Amino acid sequence: MASGARAVQYSIPPREDFNKLSDEQKTRIGEAFDLFDANKDGLLSYEEFRFVLRALGFELPKAQTYDLLIRHGQKPANWQHDQDCPPVYRLFNLPTTQAITGTLIRQRDPKEELRRAFRLFDIDGKGLITQEDLRRVSKQVGNNLPDADIVAMIEEFDSQGKGGVDEDEFLRLMMSKK
Repeated sequence: MASGARAVQYSIPPREDFNKLSDEQKTRIGEAFDLFDANKDGLLSYEEFRFVLRALGFELPKAQTYDLLIRHGQKPANWQHDQDCPPVYRLFNLPTTQAITGTLIRQRDPKEELRRAFRLFDIDGKGLITQEDLRRVSKQVGNNLPDADIVAMIEEFDSQGKGGVDEDEFLRLMMSKK
C-alpha cells in the first residue's frame, strides 16, 4: 500500500437493530436487496446499495454512504489479497445490508416518516390531502376505492371542513393507529 494512503478495514456491523424489526420490515429489506442485486451474486455494489437505501426511504448523503462503504464494504472474492481494494470496488452482502438498514430503520423518527408519507399524498404542496389526492393514490396502488368511500374518509377526518385532511389531522389519525 502506498504511504499516506488510508487503510480500509472491513468490519461487520452489529445486527441487534435488525433482529428487533418486524417480520414485514425484514422481508422488505430482503426484497429490496434481491431487487437491486442486478447480477444475483448475493452482493451489492455501491450504486446498488444506494438504490436499496432509496427503496427503503433513505436519502443518505453520498459522504455518509461512502463512510458505510469504507467501514463495512468487503473486497470482491476475486480481488488479489496482497493489493489494497479501493472503497469504490467494495461490496455489501445481505447480512451487512440487513444490519445497516435495520439500524437506520430503528433510528427513524416516526413523526418525520408520517410527514414524508403525507407529502406522498399531497404532491402539489397545498397542505391538504383532498379527495382527488386519495383517488390518484388509490389508482396508483391498484386499489381503486369507490368514490363514496373516498368522500366518507375525507369528511370523517376533515375536522374543520376545509375540503381535505391537513398534516396535523393526518399525524393525529396515524399516531392513534399505533
